[in-house]
Amino acid sequence: MSNTISYLKENLLEIELIVDNGQYAVLYSVMSENDEILYYEGGIPTNSINISEMQQNWSNVPVSIKGFYEKLHNGFYYLPSRAMGLVPVDHITHFEDYEWGILEELDEPLGINMATTYGFFENGMGGYVAIDLKNCIDDLATLWFTNDKPEYNVDFWDIVDEWIVIGLQDN
Repeated sequence: MSNTISYLKENLLEIELIVDNGQYAVLYSVMSENDEILYYEGGIPTNSINISEMQQNWSNVPVSIKGFYEKLHNGFYYLPSRAMGLVPVDHITHFEDYEWGILEELDEPLGINMATTYGFFENGMGGYVAIDLKNCIDDLATLWFTNDKPEYNVDFWDIVDEWIVIGLQDN
């Protein structure tokens, strides 16, 4: 996430420890390109996964993603929308749990297994960066949209980095 780190180095105003819904978190105050202060939240790292579904699959999550959640933050997102970032573990989207109207419109066979695919990043407008836990090599992900065909085999961290910076610049 080199672009995100660079942006924060240049535009971070303040970091505060807060309590949000009974949980400790770090609040980042960041100056946007149009001179507005944006608030991003990073949850305290998690070593225990309390959600049974995610707990059962946590061992299949790529090491770099687990490392982010266990060592840096349990999610990192734009606070007002709770989107445009990596969502907390308890908000990770299990694709099998949702109706995806786009499936009927796809011309090509689906390149992921909905039962083993989880969205770790949400942009707040129907876009996800998702990992198929049974078919993830080298942090390759799917860029998933509710209204457009998916893009397969994208680098998870490159997309996350790019989208976070877009959010930091444009909100």
